[in-house]
Amino acid sequence: MTFMKKIAAFSMAVAIMLSEFAITADAKAYTQSSVSEEMCNASYWTNLMGENANTVLLSKADITKYNQLALGTADCNMNDIENMDAMYDATTLKNNLAADTIAEMPEKGIYVNGVQTDTAAYYGFVSASIQTTGWDGNLTPKYALAVEQTQVKSIPTADYVGYSETDSDDEIILTALRLNEPFVIKQCAIVNNVAFYFGYCNHLSGWVQASDLAICDTKGQWLDMWKTGIDDSNFLVVTCDEFNLSESHYSPSTSGLKLTMGTVLKQVPEVDVPRNIAMRGTWNNYVVYVPTRDENGRMVRTIALVSQGKEVSEGYLPLTVSNIMDVAFSSLGNTYGWGGMLDSVDCSAYVRNVYKCFGFEMPRNTTWQTKVPGCAVDVSGLDDATKTAVISGCIPGTPLYLPGHTMIYLGTVNGTCYVISAMGSASESTGALDVKSQNAVAITSLDVRRRNGNTWLASINNIVLPMNVAAN
Repeated sequence: MTFMKKIAAFSMAVAIMLSEFAITADAKAYTQSSVSEEMCNASYWTNLMGENANTVLLSKADITKYNQLALGTADCNMNDIENMDAMYDATTLKNNLAADTIAEMPEKGIYVNGVQTDTAAYYGFVSASIQTTGWDGNLTPKYALAVEQTQVKSIPTADYVGYSETDSDDEIILTALRLNEPFVIKQCAIVNNVAFYFGYCNHLSGWVQASDLAICDTKGQWLDMWKTGIDDSNFLVVTCDEFNLSESHYSPSTSGLKLTMGTVLKQVPEVDVPRNIAMRGTWNNYVVYVPTRDENGRMVRTIALVSQGKEVSEGYLPLTVSNIMDVAFSSLGNTYGWGGMLDSVDCSAYVRNVYKCFGFEMPRNTTWQTKVPGCAVDVSGLDDATKTAVISGCIPGTPLYLPGHTMIYLGTVNGTCYVISAMGSASESTGALDVKSQNAVAITSLDVRRRNGNTWLASINNIVLPMNVAAN
């Protein structure tokens, strides 16, 4: 037997031996019964659109118009943080915040870090802490940036406040700030030796733990870190659910830092790019500015690298169905997190984050998102058949709303409409009503049911069409 024949015989023997121990397993991701495996890919839905999937749906000028409409509409509850008053009465604000803490005290009992706690005593203590540790006098705002994804809360506390021992929602969380998201500080409080700042982001006001914010020396420095034009391309936008910067012994402040969907970071001008960054060269990397915090809480503009293989865009993405699907599907299966709990998203934050990748500044919650003038279509009075026809005529990527929930429309297959959303719970569309917690970004048909037995389709009351701003 020749040498080559011996090798071939040996290889065949090994293959036969290994086959005896082979284990066949079909990997399967579980889905709602109406959702096929093919539907779990963004390409399935873009293929249904054909050539139209890459049509630009809205110009950058029209997206700017949408943002201006949202900012200028009281019911959207957006904040013009760039143009807030230069001076304010800190004493009056402190007194109001202390009073608001008592006013917001829930009537039901609370559990603090899983332990049943006297509600009046707890909220009274927090209110008193605001009074005794807050600022006084006529002051100017402080301009800050988030140095990591963090939470905005209704009261200043590091505790987890729930309505039961196992409450899955921290009931005092309002929203989340992304890395480098701007925040205007107007008050402080120290509660149980933890410092908090009260202030405003563009879509809400509330309390943020001080250690998660870095204060800029000037308003100009603050603006230079985050303010971008809709047509600019000198910044990166994170267009997937999340990724981490590389671990580094030489840059502890950025080592492993998490970047989440919609995070915007300015790129370092080529003339200012150093030869070496934290003992790394720059080949096949983007070079960006990241806000970090020194020991005194001041902002330090730190240069960091973002690997070229990460899902980012230089400037905002063009608004196309294909791009919306790619961005939205990057979070498929991720955990649901009320108000940014678990470094995740709830339903309205999910929609906000997806649309942020295209330059939109959407209001915080489901009700406010339907208040942008000229964008919402009330479908609450339609029967199911008519509503299905209206939804099926929408562009995939359109946000749909029912009381307390928002979804992104994917398409209609065999007369059934499908959506993707950061959802809490639902029951299958057939069989006994059996509502199960999902707490995930999931694809569903609109015939899934709520706890009251109504389908999502029957419950939808608004369709929001951002594309309509072009016609107004």
